Amino acid sequence: MFAGTAKRAGDRVEWDRMVARTRELVSVAAEHGVVLAEEFEPGFIVGSTQELLRLFEAIPSPHLAANLDLGHAFLCDPNPIASIHQLGGKIVHCHIENMKTGVHEHLLPWEGDMQLYAYIAALMRAGFQGGLALDLYKHDYEAVAPECIHYLRTLDR
Repeated sequence: MFAGTAKRAGDRVEWDRMVARTRELVSVAAEHGVVLAEEFEPGFIVGSTQELLRLFEAIPSPHLAANLDLGHAFLCDPNPIASIHQLGGKIVHCHIENMKTGVHEHLLPWEGDMQLYAYIAALMRAGFQGGLALDLYKHDYEAVAPECIHYLRTLDR
């Protein structure tokens, strides 16, 4: 998994450099039989689903896929549920947390404005069968994981 870098100029030169460097990484990944999963981040060169799809178009390779952070989709995409569908089979890994509208802060699953059940349902409809990794870097994972997992498992009831 990788995330690129923050936008500085937001221009064509910056985008082209990102594509060229990613193409090099994908070439090395292909040589070694691994898949790289790009995670878009708010404010980064690849900072939305549309930009990630644009990267996939520029570098069509089975060795380049998506690590979809659901909170980032919530913040950066006008319709995050549709974004999950657009990425579809390119999603190989997924981060889960909750966030408040307009604030890039990874919250416990029950604390934010996201309707996580809708996101999980969209992932299932898109054919995602991978794991959901809690992305709660401000918390002690061992302390919060049991309650988070229990909460996430009860969302469909």
